[in-house]
Amino acid sequence: MKFKKEKHTEEWELYEKGKEYNYSINLYDTVNTNERFYRGDQWDSIDAKGLPTPVFNIFKRIINYFTSTIMQSAVTMRFSFVSPYGAGTGISEEEANNICDTINSIVDLRCEKIKSDRLLADSLTEAAITGDAVCYTYWDPSIKTGQPFSGDFVSVLVDNTNVFFGDPNSRDVEKQPYILIAQRETVSSLKEQARRNGIPEHVIDKITPDDDTLTQSGDMARKELENTKCISLIKLWRGENGKIHYRKSVRNAIITNTVDTGLNRYPIALFNWSPIKNSWHGQAVATGMIDNQIFINKAFAMVMKHMMDTAFSKVVYDSTIIDNWSNKVGEAIAVNGPVENVAKVLSAGQMQSGMLDVINLAIAHTKEFLGATDTALGNVKPTNTSAIIALQQASNIPLENIRRAFYQYIEDIGLIWLDFMFTYYDEKRLVCVRNGKKNTFVRFDVKKYNNILFGCRVDVGATSYWSEIASINTLDNLLNKGLITLKQYLERLPDNIIPRKKELIEEYMNMTKGLENEAENDEPTDS
Repeated sequence: MKFKKEKHTEEWELYEKGKEYNYSINLYDTVNTNERFYRGDQWDSIDAKGLPTPVFNIFKRIINYFTSTIMQSAVTMRFSFVSPYGAGTGISEEEANNICDTINSIVDLRCEKIKSDRLLADSLTEAAITGDAVCYTYWDPSIKTGQPFSGDFVSVLVDNTNVFFGDPNSRDVEKQPYILIAQRETVSSLKEQARRNGIPEHVIDKITPDDDTLTQSGDMARKELENTKCISLIKLWRGENGKIHYRKSVRNAIITNTVDTGLNRYPIALFNWSPIKNSWHGQAVATGMIDNQIFINKAFAMVMKHMMDTAFSKVVYDSTIIDNWSNKVGEAIAVNGPVENVAKVLSAGQMQSGMLDVINLAIAHTKEFLGATDTALGNVKPTNTSAIIALQQASNIPLENIRRAFYQYIEDIGLIWLDFMFTYYDEKRLVCVRNGKKNTFVRFDVKKYNNILFGCRVDVGATSYWSEIASINTLDNLLNKGLITLKQYLERLPDNIIPRKKELIEEYMNMTKGLENEAENDEPTDS
């Protein structure tokens, strides 16, 4: 009796092809190894051969330096009106500026609500470890708005091992024939989604657990509660009308039938740490440090083993004369015969100093070639602060290309958010906008602007740390030259530099008034 093979969904067939491509470029092993080394598990699958297993994690030190250096400058999304306005367009310059101000305010508050700084910092770390950061934005109908309706857009990071481009040789997201997103979800949740979407029960019964965790990112992804999850797939593609279409499924069943999202852009933003020619995947900074990190750990392990074996002197004695040797302090040792040549102390072994030099050179050169020098990391004595600042700024130059690509990634996220606002927000929705220090609610009538072009740019503010130092130095010079008063100096100091600054200013003002009153009383009067 022959059993009919159950037919897989279209998305599952594409998923299998995507996994084959990822295996061909060794993506899964590379990502898992990099993640393991970053968190400090650096002796996994390495034969220690009886050596100690120390970890000197320059991996995390360098990657954290890169991400914090790029993130130290404040970034803000700013939208501009790029369509013509004025006579004949029905939109005045003032109206164009007002709508941009409203959009900017909505985005600012949205950034605060979804903790965008955390999202961006995680994006940098993810790209440094795996090569890619992929931000997926979707509409969550369960988000409460405080209005008669609910729903808003949400942005999350997706592992690059779970994203599959229809054309893996192109980094251009908008030119992809389709994009597939895989994730692990509980079977009960998927069945509930299918019921809400009107899927028949005999199809829902096909949603069953699986153990397909080998291609998930990170070692801990393989640790799940048994028989609770399975792979779900989201397919995004551009329909004939130019809009993005959406369908969700599992191996043998549809969860959500084809939906026209109304979006003009793929809700996917991509950031490569270092682009690879003819591949949508990037090169991780972590990948190039694996062999160096292994050598440093092994070299230190051999030094430690040598020191443990030979660091202390040893006693060699004649067992025909002495039955047992004791190292107790002051204890007499009985000898049956002459005491000459009964025992001898072997001195501690000497280690070649060149071994430590090689280790230090390996660490120094690894940092230097990656641009994470001791000066950049702050591991220098602050004898000449001006020179240190100049060298630190120069050491950041290799990160400029990565920084520009990261800002483009933020702009792409901003344009995706704008697409969601114009697609899903309607005239009934009240949006919160900031008016000075107060927040007010206004109606956001988007229909009038559906065919209007907007641009998004990233405004980069001064680095907070260095801008504070520059401010303090400038204020010090002005005060020393007598160009400002102490009150003006204190009022303009950056916040949190001096505790209870307001009370200090009040005390200074009271003291100044007291001195002025005393001076007036001491003035001689005409008799």
